[in-house]
Amino acid sequence: MEPADGRIILFIIIAFAVFALGRRFQNMIIMRQVWKQSAKQVVARKEVANSAAKSMIGITLVAIFVVWLVLNLNRVM
Repeated sequence: MEPADGRIILFIIIAFAVFALGRRFQNMIIMRQVWKQSAKQVVARKEVANSAAKSMIGITLVAIFVVWLVLNLNRVM
């Protein structure tokens, strides 16, 4: 593979990571809106929102790793 092909594959991986991050963020926002609207099930909804936030942090770490990988591979190529 040529260096450009490797970069294209890495940018596709970054696109998938950003898409997954956006979906997790969207889910977190929706769950927080539902949590604010309901006063009866605060504990359960808060746990779901915290889980979504933890998932978003995990996806963010994966995206940061992929960006770091791309930057280091661009130096090598």
